[in-house]
Amino acid sequence: MIEIKEVTTKQQLRRFIRFPRRLYKKCPYYVPAMDKDEERQLTKHPALAFCDLRLWTAERDGEMVGRIAGIVNHRCNEIKGQKRIRFAWFDTIEDPEVARKLFQTVEDWGKAQGLTEICGPSRFSNMEKQAMLVDGFDHITSLGADYNYPYYPRFMDELGFEKEVDYLQFKVKVTPVSERISRLADLLAKKHHVRLREINNKGQIRQAGYEFLEVLNNSYQNIFNFIPLTHEEMTWIINENLSFGIPDLMSLLEDKNGRLVGIAMSIPSLNRAFRKANGKLWPFGAFHILHALHHNKNVDMLLTGVLPEYAHTGIHAIYHKQLHEAFLRHGFEYAYTSQQLENNIAARIWEKYDSKVIARRRCYRKALKG
Repeated sequence: MIEIKEVTTKQQLRRFIRFPRRLYKKCPYYVPAMDKDEERQLTKHPALAFCDLRLWTAERDGEMVGRIAGIVNHRCNEIKGQKRIRFAWFDTIEDPEVARKLFQTVEDWGKAQGLTEICGPSRFSNMEKQAMLVDGFDHITSLGADYNYPYYPRFMDELGFEKEVDYLQFKVKVTPVSERISRLADLLAKKHHVRLREINNKGQIRQAGYEFLEVLNNSYQNIFNFIPLTHEEMTWIINENLSFGIPDLMSLLEDKNGRLVGIAMSIPSLNRAFRKANGKLWPFGAFHILHALHHNKNVDMLLTGVLPEYAHTGIHAIYHKQLHEAFLRHGFEYAYTSQQLENNIAARIWEKYDSKVIARRRCYRKALKG
């Protein structure tokens, strides 16, 4: 017998958060999130002001065998004219019946609210982890994405889900900046009257944080699943993510009036440090993270974007050149992109480099019937 239980206590929440560590204990490609980070996201995220969230676990013979979250993002549904429920934090043992019962629970909750479609995996916004790995199971995952076993997408097909969009992630070899890229960046800077803003310390990164995220609000407005960030969400992102910012690995493009028009942010890859930390910052997790920030051969490219009015100008080549030169100074050998929609024209820039696709992740959808 498989019993579905709603998470209502702190003890149940801890079990919900820690379940993947047991499920993926022998998997070398899984990277656990920090327990405290997951707890804060599930209980204190500012999006909870306009999202309904419920969590469930699947139990069999007193043992947890699966988990899932259901999210109704009322703000997104209103802005996009949808009637959707999202699923997230989905994990299960290799048993299709466990998956079926977990999804049935989320779907029943959605139908009870008059919703007509289920989609995901997607958390509160696309500024967080979303999409399910469907190819590239033999690569360690980055911090901005989830890992899952190869049987997950098979279960999704069996449950009647269909592809909505796919994301691609690239691994790029860091080589000397080509003369062609260098000339192109200089030409575009002059043609469009844009320049790189100097950044010398983390204080300047934080000060530029809100301006930075306003650019995202404008540049990402037509991107799948994106809705404008609220001021509270911006503060959350600045506190949770920009604290890792390294001035030399952040690029801000401004116009002749000093207005921010483009952004790019990278950090040394922390996935292996997080694996060693195994969900705990203390006593040794912080040491592994600090070491990885200063001694690393890999770098993660987290965020990039330009204002819509510059979308087809190619000015992103300017910050690519700057960051490329910084990667060489830091001794990075490989750069890993964030997830990029497969139909994103800007992603074609990686064709100019020694790169390859290492992961494909998918967002699914299904109509809720009956």
